[in-house]
Amino acid sequence: MPALNFKAQFAEDVEYYNKRQTVRARRKDGRPHCKVGDTIKLYTGMRTKGCRLLREGTVTGVDTIWMDATSMKINGRHVYSVIHDRSDPTTDNEFARADGFDGFTEMADWFSDVHGLPFEGVVIHWE
Repeated sequence: MPALNFKAQFAEDVEYYNKRQTVRARRKDGRPHCKVGDTIKLYTGMRTKGCRLLREGTVTGVDTIWMDATSMKINGRHVYSVIHDRSDPTTDNEFARADGFDGFTEMADWFSDVHGLPFEGVVIHWE
C-alpha cells in the first residue's frame, strides 16, 4: 500500500479533508508513486518518532504537471491564470488553494524554494 508523507504545514488540511491532492516530483527510479484505485496512507513525520497517520484514501486520479514562476500545465494543457482569464472556472489560483496554498504565486514560490523551477512531476488526487 503506497504511503505519502506531508510536511507539517499541510498535515491539518490533509487530516481534515481540505486537501485532497498533492503535487510530487517524479521518483528517481521512474516508478509511479501510485495508480488510480490504490489505497494510500497519508502521514506526517514519517521516519521520525512523531510519525502520525492522517488518513487513508483511494487514488482517483494521477496527472502530470509542469510549472514555472508564471504558469502551469496539467496533462500538457495550460491552466488559465486568473490574471488572464476570469471566465474559466478552473484557474491556477484555485488549483493552488486545493493544494494548500493561498494562491498560485505562493505555490510557485514554495516550489521554487523546495524543488526549483521549472518543475515537472505528478498530481495525485484521492477521496
